[in-house]
Amino acid sequence: MPNGLKQLAENLLELKEAFSEEELLAGSLHPRAEHVILLLRNLAVGAAAALFLVSLFHLPCRYLLKAIAYFFGAAAYFCEILLLTDCFTQKVPHREMFMAYCFGPMYILLGISYLFH
Repeated sequence: MPNGLKQLAENLLELKEAFSEEELLAGSLHPRAEHVILLLRNLAVGAAAALFLVSLFHLPCRYLLKAIAYFFGAAAYFCEILLLTDCFTQKVPHREMFMAYCFGPMYILLGISYLFH
């Protein structure tokens, strides 16, 4: 049983590190700002997911909810760009930034298209 408790404690520690992403902030030049950006990114992702789930119901405002969710998704990608580039102070290869560079603007366009729907 002590081995099981030890494994559980290790798993909980890994889970905490995964949510706080301390490794990402370890070498940062702007740790306080990036901690706020990380929190904003996580909130934007959560809000986008919640709005998409609510928009699955056939509500009269479902297209507006999807538009707002896409804007939150674009904000999350922008925060991701800020985190990966250390607030635009580090040059990151485009291969690593491909999704953020492509999906961020695409989410803005999708949000605009749902606003006009």
